[in-house]
Amino acid sequence: MHGTEFQLSLERLRECIRSRDNDEIENVLSDLDSLTIEVERWPTGFLDGLVGLMKDPNFLGLTNSWKLFYFLESNWEQVSEHEKERLREVLGEAFDNCGDWMGAFVIGEILGEHYTDEVTLAILTTLAKTASLLNMQLLPHALEHFAKATHHEALKGLAIQQLQELGKNDSEEVREEAFVSLAKLGVRTN
Repeated sequence: MHGTEFQLSLERLRECIRSRDNDEIENVLSDLDSLTIEVERWPTGFLDGLVGLMKDPNFLGLTNSWKLFYFLESNWEQVSEHEKERLREVLGEAFDNCGDWMGAFVIGEILGEHYTDEVTLAILTTLAKTASLLNMQLLPHALEHFAKATHHEALKGLAIQQLQELGKNDSEEVREEAFVSLAKLGVRTN
């Protein structure tokens, strides 16, 4: 029974692409939160459906698409280790493609808190060079979370080094965010 409800919810989310109904995204995700509480595990194929939406530029372009990433973060225990590895690339690709800056913010937190290794640091470093200016302002926050969460001092040092590089960015907003994150990490700036 629940598997059908999860699939119907995916269909409702896909329908939001056609209808451009941002409010319905929020309604569906609220329903999915309730359904998730009632099950031990998401049904087979459900995460694949979410990933499909995370890769769809038409869905990502919707203002409330970021709430899908928030739903994922809130239900992280539903994602197996194998699935988490597959999600990392999807999250990195979606970072700069959401219709609202909150998408990059939430994705940055997921990457920074749940993927504290060299691969993620490389993704964040690449995004520091390629992200739009608005989303680049959110990278210091992601790097700060990464530096706090990693258990590897060398990686923490590289994340701090990347923050220091962002502190030299042409954009005053990016520099300010980098300095705030460095201060939260206890790193003095000039």
